[in-house]
Amino acid sequence: ENNQNQCIPYNCLSNPEEVLLDGERISTGNSSIDISLSLVQFLVSNFVPGGGFLVGLIDFVWGIVGPSQWDAFLVQIEQLINERIAEFARNAAIANLEGLGNNFNIYVEAFKEWEEDPNNPATRTRVIDRFRILDGLLERDIPSFRISGFEVPLLSVYAQAANLHLAILRDSVIFGERWGLTTINVNENYNRLIRHIDEYADHCANTYNRGLNNLPKSTYQDWITYNRLRRDLTLTVLDIAAFFPNYDNRRYPIQPVGQLTREVYTDPLINFNPQLQSVAQLPTFNVMESSAIRNPHLFDILNNLTIFTDWFSVGRNFYWGGHRVISSLIGGGNITSPIYGREANQEPPRSFTFNGPVFRTLSNPTLRLLQQPWPAPPFNLRGVEGVEFSTPTNSFTYRGRGTVDSLTELPPEDNSVPPREGYSHRLCHATFVQRSGTPFLTTGVVFSWTHRSATLTNTIDPERINQIPLVKGFRVWGGTSVITGPGFTGGDILRRNTFGDFVSLQVNINSPITQRYRLRFRYASSRDARVIVLTGAASTGVGGQVSVNMPLQKTMEIGENLTSRTFRYTDFSNPFSFRANPDIIGISEQPLFGAGSISSGELYIDKIEIILADATFEAESDLERAQKAVNALFTSSNQIGLKTDVTDYHIDQVSNLVDCLSDEFCLDEKRELSE
Repeated sequence: ENNQNQCIPYNCLSNPEEVLLDGERISTGNSSIDISLSLVQFLVSNFVPGGGFLVGLIDFVWGIVGPSQWDAFLVQIEQLINERIAEFARNAAIANLEGLGNNFNIYVEAFKEWEEDPNNPATRTRVIDRFRILDGLLERDIPSFRISGFEVPLLSVYAQAANLHLAILRDSVIFGERWGLTTINVNENYNRLIRHIDEYADHCANTYNRGLNNLPKSTYQDWITYNRLRRDLTLTVLDIAAFFPNYDNRRYPIQPVGQLTREVYTDPLINFNPQLQSVAQLPTFNVMESSAIRNPHLFDILNNLTIFTDWFSVGRNFYWGGHRVISSLIGGGNITSPIYGREANQEPPRSFTFNGPVFRTLSNPTLRLLQQPWPAPPFNLRGVEGVEFSTPTNSFTYRGRGTVDSLTELPPEDNSVPPREGYSHRLCHATFVQRSGTPFLTTGVVFSWTHRSATLTNTIDPERINQIPLVKGFRVWGGTSVITGPGFTGGDILRRNTFGDFVSLQVNINSPITQRYRLRFRYASSRDARVIVLTGAASTGVGGQVSVNMPLQKTMEIGENLTSRTFRYTDFSNPFSFRANPDIIGISEQPLFGAGSISSGELYIDKIEIILADATFEAESDLERAQKAVNALFTSSNQIGLKTDVTDYHIDQVSNLVDCLSDEFCLDEKRELSE
């Protein structure tokens, strides 16, 4: 380049820990994001309790992370928020994490020994001892990961310790009686498990929000820091917390299939070096947030990206001037976005239909200093001059490939295979930001990404509990809105202020259409209501036949903040059949007691859960209902004293529930409840 058109290389995101070799990314270190993504992949695909699950936690976290890596967890957030943890708190946290890892390894050894010889009193005693030691250490040490004043930089290690604690508590509930624990002890551990699921999830969400709220929000560079913290804490904290409820083994006696529908945004493709250049030529924080970040919306799938090329007359420099996105909803038609930027026509539009997930971009954002006629100063032109989009089977290039690699910010979840197989995220949208003035023009593209666990169809697996976030519907009705999730749901949720139709979604059935299913909801509500589920609706989401009609009890007061504690589950519905494959489910909210019911308040629904209604699960569901009914008779979980308002009628009703339990599937539990 000569001095008429000087190009400044883009290097503000360079990472010496990563190199490109023939288009493949090679990572030379295990960052907190790498480790967290691998853990989430494991939680999505393998939530079955037992030795295999525990070994997985060792392989992905506790067996590979030592003091230096735990320190890197802390440093990652410290650098973003410009706040260093006090030395005493840092040393205590790292020492406690190291001790927990050592004790977890010993517990896993004891567990595997018991699995191999479950009737040996020595192996049973050892696994109980090691569980109690580790459980006690976690109860003692987890508060050291939320020391007042340092909660934000400690949050990613808090999430790891919380996940470990829930995992071993679940072990004690599932296997405890076989180890030799009493029924009372097992129930106490279960109650602690449920309490900690809420406590840990709420701390993660609240601290995440506090960390973002404490950051400055004025300049472009403020937004870069804000977005990086938002993205990194989503990957290392919120994504893990979204799986905490799945540790409730009485609610999930078989493996659940979870999904993350949230979006994260990689850094804007704007060539800017904060050490050398002024933010005066860049959009402000508010402009970045309003232009780059989409409003809450139904889950959509990227199909096509059309890019319009603009140019600047001095030096004839071509750059990405605007674009249009075509996406689709699951079961719905195509959605065409407004034009982002400008529909320029300096070159024919480039239209890319990807036919597969875009898991990687290699971009070339440039800063060109264009010499203007004297005495005008050089014109600063920032733009994107090329991007290569990679799918597992193909690549698509707009003008040229660059060196800014999206895998630097969103690395694969599995580094043992090439990124085209082990990728963690897929591109779902692109937004555009710009600012012009004298003597500069700044334009940039911002890519948004969704986690690969969010499937492209709502397919019902007959061997699993299928968790389908309601944002994966294709139509919300008047009075229903998509709102930002509270942080622990793995994505946005739906809210309805008045009674009426809620949402329509399409499901695919991976079993004979004659099979029968049950469903339940995870929801929060500030009013009592009734939910109606229709199957066999038209493709528009209208009509259908009532398959489920169930009450929703109020879980919170009007105006109360959404917390993990305010979200509850309905019982599983009576069995029903789908009427087609694929089928359309329509969900509506109705008054609990007819037209005169109070309608003030709001209903929030996170997800619907669907399961095949086989005999084993029906027996387990009946057992859970009977256990709840028996516990409700007593003043405490120890089942020592009856509540004062319990009558003979109540006792008879509960006895009938217990008597109806299946002798084939739960004879021992039936005897215990009868006592």
